[in-house]
Amino acid sequence: MYPVLARFGPITIGTHDFFTLLGLAAGFAIYYRTLGRDGILGPQIALISLAAILGGALGARLITSWEILGDVQQAGLPLTYVLTHGPRSIIGGLAGGYLAIVLSKRALGYTLSTGDYYAAAIPLALAIGRIGCFLSELPLGTPTSLPWGMTVSPEAAAAFTRCPGCGGPMHPSMLYEIGFHVGALALITTRGPLLPVRGDTLKAYLLAYGVFRFGIEFIRGNEVQWLGLTGPQLVLIPLVAWLVIHFVRQLRSGVYRVPLPRPAIA
Repeated sequence: MYPVLARFGPITIGTHDFFTLLGLAAGFAIYYRTLGRDGILGPQIALISLAAILGGALGARLITSWEILGDVQQAGLPLTYVLTHGPRSIIGGLAGGYLAIVLSKRALGYTLSTGDYYAAAIPLALAIGRIGCFLSELPLGTPTSLPWGMTVSPEAAAAFTRCPGCGGPMHPSMLYEIGFHVGALALITTRGPLLPVRGDTLKAYLLAYGVFRFGIEFIRGNEVQWLGLTGPQLVLIPLVAWLVIHFVRQLRSGVYRVPLPRPAIA
């Protein structure tokens, strides 16, 4: 485990924070490059991007904050503690960023769909960010007897208040997620927009990730909250349901149908 990437005098660079920022930088680099290629960069895009960052940061802290509210109140800490020290969730970051983009576009009167420009940027950013999680967070996953199960030293496990499964091999769940995002990135970058409706390629990726993440939660080692489900799984249910409803409506409307070629005139 490498929670600290480097130290330069009084400055400490955390591994998780470094890879999170690196992932954001790489994702926005792809996003802006494709926007620039299509000639639609402008001041409004910069404001929308700022809103996405702020919304993502806020959503990452808030979406599963209910998991620790009881402990925070019992300890007599202010509710702002949740924003500064609460758990961070990629799911919350995606949801908060998406909502912030929608609201900022409405406020600015920006009508062009830019969702598909994020379709490659987000999996790249998440794949890089998950490297930081893998190097600095425990548990890696639930216990496993599979040959690729990974162990950590007792000293590393002792640094975490909760580490079920750290006494033996664990699923490297973060590596599974990295593999998913790299595969999605390869598919999107080699095939281009996967669906003919602007914005739906991003939604398709988010739906696929939501389903994948719901399943991977069973071997993540997160605490069960209700009905045998973890906090992220409970949050994912309405989000995935919203995406499923969107695609059902799209299919029923026939927007994905390819028009039949006109018969040749003899």
